[in-house]
Amino acid sequence: ASPVAVPGLIVVPSAKNGPVLAIRPTAQGDITDSREYLAWVRPENTPDVPSPLVVDGLCYLCRENGTLICLDAENGVEQYSQRAEADRHRASPVFADGKIYLTARNGVVTVVKPGRKFEVLAQNDLGEAISASPVVANGRIYFRTFDALWAVGK
Repeated sequence: ASPVAVPGLIVVPSAKNGPVLAIRPTAQGDITDSREYLAWVRPENTPDVPSPLVVDGLCYLCRENGTLICLDAENGVEQYSQRAEADRHRASPVFADGKIYLTARNGVVTVVKPGRKFEVLAQNDLGEAISASPVVANGRIYFRTFDALWAVGK
């Protein structure tokens, strides 16, 4: 998983259910033993491959089992932990057009409304296996399955 940076915060995942750290970007030098620049830590129940997503003051973590965890980005307090699709998730969550897109390995794309309450807006089945994260550009969302490249938009 890759870190994500937003104004005032860098969310740094690890892997294999290791910790996720939220670090203040004003930190300098070796901060290993310093709590001064650490906004919060989520020690376990974390993603393996999907990168974090931060939208409107909320941090979203998608676990490999399809569970979406929503945290307050400022203090790390959990808002919810709900399963979107009970299949392997390797793709990172993506925010576009005011919605969060979660892509499962089985090709099911779950569209979630951002916010402190879990709400599924739609689920769409591409019918093909997928591990890659979606990409958004020019009013389209692109999905690279194992067999094809899909462009969805107007």
